[in-house]
Amino acid sequence: QTLVSHRLFPTVPSQPWMAVSVELLSLYGTLFKCSCDAINALAAALKKYYNRWGFYVTNQQVSDTIAHLHLH
Repeated sequence: QTLVSHRLFPTVPSQPWMAVSVELLSLYGTLFKCSCDAINALAAALKKYYNRWGFYVTNQQVSDTIAHLHLH
């Protein structure tokens, strides 16, 4: 009860020697919920970045087609 009143969550209920901040748990929960959005945003940013340098990100199917065209 003392830990929770200080906004700390015990790591082991029976022996609460260590605790995690409730705010940290909240941040982790938010990151988990947004992780898909974050991955998509990172992928889009990397695609734009590499396109500016003349590198074009493709999926495997497009990559195989381009390689096939260059070989023939």
